[in-house]
Amino acid sequence: MKMADWVKHLDNILTSTGEQLLLDAGNVSHEQAIDKAESEYKKYQAKTLSSVEKDYLEAIKMVEKKIKKKTKP
Repeated sequence: MKMADWVKHLDNILTSTGEQLLLDAGNVSHEQAIDKAESEYKKYQAKTLSSVEKDYLEAIKMVEKKIKKKTKP
């Protein structure tokens, strides 16, 4: 199978699932793409915990376990 065959095959898959095909390369500049990627990454970082935050939460869990052990009759 040649590359052109794969392109046709993928186009058929996309159209059969109701997706729209890209007819050209588009008109997004490199700078716009970088800006979009950076803004999306900032959103992702805001949702995820840093290693310091993870360590802090783990320390709290350890302290809670110690307290539970000491308060058991």
